[in-house]
Amino acid sequence: MKVLVQGRIHYTKWTDAAGVDRYGCEIIAEKIDFLSRPKATEGDAPELVDRDDEVGF
Repeated sequence: MKVLVQGRIHYTKWTDAAGVDRYGCEIIAEKIDFLSRPKATEGDAPELVDRDDEVGF
Protein backbone atom coordinates (compact mmCIF):
# COMPACT_ATOMS: atom_id res chain seq x y z
CA MET A 1 0.00 0.00 0.00
CA LYS A 2 1.24 3.47 -0.83
CA VAL A 3 0.23 6.46 1.27
CA LEU A 4 1.03 10.13 0.66
CA VAL A 5 1.21 12.21 3.85
CA GLN A 6 1.55 15.99 3.79
CA GLY A 7 2.33 17.78 7.01
CA ARG A 8 5.23 18.34 9.36
CA ILE A 9 7.51 16.51 11.76
CA HIS A 10 7.86 17.67 15.38
CA TYR A 11 10.85 16.52 17.43
CA THR A 12 10.84 16.61 21.22
CA LYS A 13 13.43 16.01 23.93
CA TRP A 14 12.75 15.47 27.62
CA THR A 15 14.42 14.06 30.69
CA ASP A 16 12.66 11.17 32.41
CA ALA A 17 12.41 10.58 36.18
CA ALA A 18 15.70 8.64 36.14
CA GLY A 19 17.53 11.59 34.56
CA VAL A 20 17.86 9.94 31.15
CA ASP A 21 17.42 12.12 28.08
CA ARG A 22 14.60 10.84 25.88
CA TYR A 23 13.69 11.84 22.35
CA GLY A 24 10.45 11.65 20.43
CA CYS A 25 9.21 12.29 16.94
CA GLU A 26 5.62 13.14 15.97
CA ILE A 27 4.21 13.28 12.46
CA ILE A 28 1.47 15.88 12.22
CA ALA A 29 -0.52 14.99 9.12
CA GLU A 30 -2.47 17.75 7.42
CA LYS A 31 -3.52 15.65 4.42
CA ILE A 32 -3.46 11.90 3.81
CA ASP A 33 -4.04 10.27 0.42
CA PHE A 34 -4.21 6.51 -0.07
CA LEU A 35 -2.55 5.99 -3.45
CA SER A 36 -3.05 2.24 -3.76
CA ARG A 37 -4.80 -0.64 -2.08
CA PRO A 38 -2.86 -3.37 -0.33
CA LYS A 39 -2.14 -6.40 -2.48
CA ALA A 40 -4.46 -9.26 -1.59
CA THR A 41 -2.84 -12.61 -1.00
CA GLU A 42 -4.55 -15.96 -0.72
CA GLY A 43 -6.22 -16.28 2.66
CA ASP A 44 -6.40 -12.51 3.26
CA ALA A 45 -9.95 -12.12 1.95
CA PRO A 46 -12.57 -11.99 4.71
CA GLU A 47 -14.84 -15.00 4.93
CA LEU A 48 -18.37 -14.29 3.73
CA VAL A 49 -21.06 -15.41 6.14
CA ASP A 50 -24.67 -16.04 5.09
CA ARG A 51 -26.86 -13.96 7.42
CA ASP A 52 -30.20 -14.90 5.86
CA ASP A 53 -31.72 -15.99 9.17
CA GLU A 54 -35.47 -15.82 9.67
CA VAL A 55 -36.69 -13.76 12.58
CA GLY A 56 -39.70 -15.30 14.33
CA PHE A 57 -42.10 -12.58 15.50
